[in-house]
Amino acid sequence: MIAEAATVYAPALPGQAPRARPAPTRSRGALAVALAGVGLVGVVGIVALAIMLRGTAPIDALEQSSSAAEVSDAGSAAQDAAPVIPASTPVVTKEPATTTNRASAEELDAARTKGATALAALAERYADDPDVLRALVSAYTRDKANYAKAMTTVRKLLAVAPDMARDPDVKQSLLIVANGPVDVAATALDIMGKEMGARGPELLYELLSASGLGKFPKERATRLLTDPKVKELAGPGLLIANDLRAAAGCDRKKLFARAAKEGDERALAHLKPLLATKGCSWHRQSDCFACLGDRKDLRATIDAITKRLDQAGSSKQ
Repeated sequence: MIAEAATVYAPALPGQAPRARPAPTRSRGALAVALAGVGLVGVVGIVALAIMLRGTAPIDALEQSSSAAEVSDAGSAAQDAAPVIPASTPVVTKEPATTTNRASAEELDAARTKGATALAALAERYADDPDVLRALVSAYTRDKANYAKAMTTVRKLLAVAPDMARDPDVKQSLLIVANGPVDVAATALDIMGKEMGARGPELLYELLSASGLGKFPKERATRLLTDPKVKELAGPGLLIANDLRAAAGCDRKKLFARAAKEGDERALAHLKPLLATKGCSWHRQSDCFACLGDRKDLRATIDAITKRLDQAGSSKQ
C-alpha cells in the first residue's frame, strides 16, 4: 500500500498507456529538522525526569527566599515612613520654663556701692530689670561725661517698663541732662516730647516753669509743645496752661472761657497774678492789666476752676 501511495502516474500521450513515475525523495534539510525535533524532545524529557527525582525542595526554598526579601523591603519602607500616632494616644506638650530675669536686692546694693561700671555689668546680666536700669540711669547722670549713656539707658528702661516715665529718679535725670550740653540736652528733650506718653509733655512744661533754665532747653521745649504730635499726647489741662503761659497779659482774656472748663492748678498759676491792680510804672502804683477792667470775668474763671478741682478732690476721697 505504501508503494502504491508513493506511485504517481504521469499523464499518457494520445495513443499510449499511462506511465508510472517514481515518488520524490525527502530532502536533507527536512531530515535534519526532524532529527533536531527528536533531540529537543529528548532533552525536555531528561530535565523533567531530573526534576521529578530531586523533588520540589529547591523551588520551595527559592519561593521562601523571595517572600523574605519582600517582607524585608516592606519593613524598610515602614521605617522610612513618618510614624503615625493613634488617635487615642494623648499628645503631651510641655510649657516653656519661665524664669525671672531680676537681680537680687543684694546684687543691686553691691553694684550701687561700686558705681556705674558695676551697674553696667549687672545690666548686661539683667537687661530687662527696671530696677537695675533705673539705678544705672542715676549713676550715669552723676557724671556729665556719661550723660549720653544715661539717655541711652533711659530709652532701654522705657522700652522695658513704660510706667517708669513717672518715676522721680528718671524725671530728675532727664531734667538735669536737658539743661546740660546741647547735644545730649536735645536727646533728653526729644525723649520727653515723643517717647514718654502724656508724661513727656508734662516734663517739658515743668522745664519751662523751672528757674535757672538755659536758653537752648527753653526754646526747644517751647517748640516741642507746639508740635501737633506732642500736643496729641498732652492733656487739656496742660495745653490751656501752656497757652496762658505763652500769651501776653491782656491776650489771656480770650482764654478765660476755655480755662474755666479745662484748667487746673497750672492754669491758676497764670491767672491769679492778673488780679493785682498795682505794680507797674516807676512808682509801682499803676495797674499792669488795666485792659481787664474790674476783673469780673477773671474772678469767675478762677472760681470755676477752683470749684471743679475741689469737687474732683472730694470724689477721690
